[in-house]
Amino acid sequence: MREFFTFEDCIAHHGGIMSRAELLRVGWTSHDVRIGVQYGWLHRLCRGWYGSVDLPAAVRASWAHGGPLACVSALEYLGAISSAGIEAPPHVCRPSRGHRLRYSGPAVVHWSDADANSGDRWCVSLEAALRQAALCAPERMPESTRPGGEPTQWSF
Repeated sequence: MREFFTFEDCIAHHGGIMSRAELLRVGWTSHDVRIGVQYGWLHRLCRGWYGSVDLPAAVRASWAHGGPLACVSALEYLGAISSAGIEAPPHVCRPSRGHRLRYSGPAVVHWSDADANSGDRWCVSLEAALRQAALCAPERMPESTRPGGEPTQWSF
């Protein structure tokens, strides 16, 4: 017996993103999930993952590639850096055992089990994002973390 009457209430209660297995575990059936997607009551992010209708666009874009925001995309989302009008593909963190999703468009994928589990389902932790950006896009790092900069709250 499930405790929620709508998919939206259930997913919102669980942080905005749930796997199919989690939906089944809280009481929805495979038929419920299939019908929910078909009628638009359940919003598929990528194969096996579903999200709340009010997920931020950046989080929705990263989950189209199968994981949370990472690197500079996470830093932008967390407010550590500005996007400065740069249109770039999302940086996404995937577990190292994962596979690249087909037809999901361009993305920069960071493969790491530790980083994928470092934050929440929306984005990796600030520390992981800073570490990734230092290797991937050092020119986009916050000023205080660049070599020769004064250490601040963003230092790692």
